[in-house]
Amino acid sequence: MDLTTLILFVLTFTSILILPGPNSAFAVGQSLKYGVIGSLAVPFGFMSATGLHAVLVFSSIGIILQQYSAVLIVLKWLGVLYLLFLAYNAFISKPLKLEVSPEESPKLKMFLSAMLVSLSNPKALLASLMIYPLFLSPQYAYSTQVLILSLSAMAISFAVYGAYCVAALAFRSRFSGSRFANKLAGSLYLGAASVLASK
Repeated sequence: MDLTTLILFVLTFTSILILPGPNSAFAVGQSLKYGVIGSLAVPFGFMSATGLHAVLVFSSIGIILQQYSAVLIVLKWLGVLYLLFLAYNAFISKPLKLEVSPEESPKLKMFLSAMLVSLSNPKALLASLMIYPLFLSPQYAYSTQVLILSLSAMAISFAVYGAYCVAALAFRSRFSGSRFANKLAGSLYLGAASVLASK
């Protein structure tokens, strides 16, 4: 794979991931609740989901899923229900405190939740189905290109959603101790559920 193609892929993939959607809303919501360090599992979860999307696309399973759109619809509505559940919990939870103990940050649950949100978003899989093939070339070894594109996409995913978590820190410190942060996080989850439901 030549450097120009890789740079174009990085720019294209980044421009798609950086757009606000269910993933970014989830990242911001978790960061508001647990802080950047406490929510570090979120970008790792999204990065892993990006890797799974790449595996699906490059193994041709993605084409099968595209033909059976009912699978994508079920995944989408599972994601919507999960985001609504998170919104409910955010609205009824106590005001956030600036100091959050490590015990209040369930890393594995957060990691799996981020994966679920991303994997239940049909837009992410469909975008992968459309983007990856555009950057494959018959001039280079297929396996090498798959590895480079997959690892690049995972790194981009971690960087983008990590940046969303860091950006949310300013809001968290400003609204710590008030119910506004909970309402903001709940609103973000509701917005993410609405966006996902409309796809």
